[in-house]
Amino acid sequence: MRKLTFGLLFALAVGFVVAQDPAKKEEPKKDETKKEEPKKDTPPAAAAVTSDYYPLAKGTKWTYTMGQTEVQVEVTDVTGGEAKLVTKHSNKVVADENIKVTADGVYRTKVNNTPIEPPVKLLGLKEGKATKGEKWDVKSKVQQTEVSGNFEVKDTAATVKIGEKEYKDVAYVEGPKFMIAGTETAVRYWFAPKSGIVKLSYTIGGQDSAPLELKTFEAGK
Repeated sequence: MRKLTFGLLFALAVGFVVAQDPAKKEEPKKDETKKEEPKKDTPPAAAAVTSDYYPLAKGTKWTYTMGQTEVQVEVTDVTGGEAKLVTKHSNKVVADENIKVTADGVYRTKVNNTPIEPPVKLLGLKEGKATKGEKWDVKSKVQQTEVSGNFEVKDTAATVKIGEKEYKDVAYVEGPKFMIAGTETAVRYWFAPKSGIVKLSYTIGGQDSAPLELKTFEAGK
């Protein structure tokens, strides 16, 4: 259950939370009998490919640290308005995800090639900007596992210092009480303009994680 819960954090927070053994990656099971049905809260078709809060040009790279663990995330492809991000640890692929930016927000649509139904909104947008106080509910499934809770943009002018680097005008998003595979989880993450997610922390089963923090960022072209 612990591995499953960690895996579902990909669908809730960012696509690169690494479990105790980050070199292992669970392969999603295929459901041959499942039929695709339209979802009312699927992101609208008219979509931007990228956002100032989440740069998604092909080749964009982030390196993060979480305690003694270091992971690299790269946008490897942009197709149909969605960006595919691949996460590596020790030069091995440990996860992938799909991100889509629409007129009303940034959405995660897949994790490890498995659709999230409906996609999870990570950040709400209005005319390209995050709005303090905006709230939205999440009620999704990854295969047969439910993810439910709510997010709120708590701040849009936060300052975050990581090492010697200081990020300003950061959008801080908080999900104080989620249920993932029956486990209570809290998620907090920070989007910095032109850098994307610079910090993530979470509490799972009452235990706080070491924060995941941005070490380096390289914009794609």
